[in-house]
Amino acid sequence: MSSNHPPFFTVITADVIASRRQAISVEEKKEALSAIAYPGLLTPFAISRGDEIQAVLEGAALPMDLIRQLRYLCRPLALRIGIGIGRVTSGLGNKTSWAMNGPAFFRSRRALEGLKKERRAFTGLQTGDEEFDRLAGALLLLIDVIASRWTDAQWEAIMTYEEKGVYRKAAEVLGIAYQNVEKRCRTARWWAVQKAEAALAAAVRELPRHHLIMGDN
Repeated sequence: MSSNHPPFFTVITADVIASRRQAISVEEKKEALSAIAYPGLLTPFAISRGDEIQAVLEGAALPMDLIRQLRYLCRPLALRIGIGIGRVTSGLGNKTSWAMNGPAFFRSRRALEGLKKERRAFTGLQTGDEEFDRLAGALLLLIDVIASRWTDAQWEAIMTYEEKGVYRKAAEVLGIAYQNVEKRCRTARWWAVQKAEAALAAAVRELPRHHLIMGDN
């Protein structure tokens, strides 16, 4: 990352929708969440405040594959996920994100609170640039609408295909014909989601270079 600007971080904060009405608690997902490995992950995903999940990544990022993995591992629990990008002003070096603070955390929290008011969206982003965030939010909403309709079989096909990269290898893991893997991904509109995710991730990576991560609040 260039030395011409301060280091940025990405905070992911999620909460369980209608957690008190769920048959299982997010605590039952603790082991799987803490085992998530991802490039640039500074702290593991940890649970706090009853039903909230949080982790911190180095750099300005919108890691849609990681966000999708988080949703996948938490099924059947549904999540709202707020992403904040900015500085971390205290607590760096701690093993848990809950001991850190700074603008990236404030933005993640505001993004999450905004989702609770919106109710129709499940993924929010705040970078400090309101125009960019509005555009990103519209694309995130479209992704959410599509993904909210995925069946368990489609989730498994998408995640396994993404990991293996080839339908035949994914089919071997799932124990089904490769044509069925392709059909499930196609029916889930995975090709469109994948393209939208890639465009969003690329745009966010460019934010520091164009100095579009603004302010400290």
